[in-house]
Amino acid sequence: MKTALFCLFENWEDDYQKAITNQIDLVCYAEQLSFDEVWLTEHHFNNFSVIPSPLAVANYLLGKTNSIKIGTAAILLPYYNPIKLAEELAVMKAFDNNRFLFGIAKGAFPIYDKTFNADPIVNREVMFEANELIHKLLEEESVSFEGKFFSCEDTTIRPNVSKKIETYIASESDEAIKQAALNGYGLIGSLAISKDKIQTIFDKYNSYNPSKPLSYRLARAINIGYDKEKILKEIEYCADVFLQSMLASKDTNPALVKLLANSEYIEIRNKLFDKNKILENSICGTPKECIEQIKQLKEQFDIETLLLKPAITSQKRAKEVLDLYAKEVQPYV
Repeated sequence: MKTALFCLFENWEDDYQKAITNQIDLVCYAEQLSFDEVWLTEHHFNNFSVIPSPLAVANYLLGKTNSIKIGTAAILLPYYNPIKLAEELAVMKAFDNNRFLFGIAKGAFPIYDKTFNADPIVNREVMFEANELIHKLLEEESVSFEGKFFSCEDTTIRPNVSKKIETYIASESDEAIKQAALNGYGLIGSLAISKDKIQTIFDKYNSYNPSKPLSYRLARAINIGYDKEKILKEIEYCADVFLQSMLASKDTNPALVKLLANSEYIEIRNKLFDKNKILENSICGTPKECIEQIKQLKEQFDIETLLLKPAITSQKRAKEVLDLYAKEVQPYV
């Protein structure tokens, strides 16, 4: 099982520039510790998770790092023009040495849909169609496409590197599992996803495509140390702050409260932003306890990469946790 750093670009010191540069520094530190991958989130209009443009950071990191793979978790496709995005990805593929991992999602925040004029009812359809068009533009010389939401005629992007792009869907929906199975995409599991749901995903994927194993990335909050009480307090506090920032659109944008009545929003928010589930499924404790928790995951599921989100409140603590993982946990799992 490979190891990745899951990046939220958290603004603990109320300094946006520092939040971004600290996360970039932590990515470079993870590469020094021989982490295999890093995954960058996409959040808009958020005071705490300040990463609205993961592709810009991914491009920078591809130049700054040497071997670690750089993924997006995830590009929110309903808010992009797929033809323009395909051009940007083509440029990246010209120099990425196959280190870029294209993670996509449909979005789950009413303020995003309101601001970007998107329809939450069809966002999942838009995501799938946009992704289909992007792949055609990247892999074919001339593309004519007529979809429900997008179309083009005899379109050839430049540069045209004619390369497939490694793709992952950050979703647990039946439609996403089927798309992944039929097209050879991977899937990304959230911080809060339960073991029962993970098993369901593997079973459904296998029913659609029994001949190709699922490439599965699983995100987990992590905190390692020797003072158990201190660790538990820190990880709970971090979960509280993270969830408050993710749910803030309701409180800080009263005009959007009515949008939350949409069942799609409610369902997704309940799945992704459940504090108890995030804590219950976190990797937390002494190095020995974390080893056992990870071993249990490996015994139950064929997880290709574990995406670790340090549940900490400072850059110093983040490096301490990554150090402990690299030296006292990873060699024994």
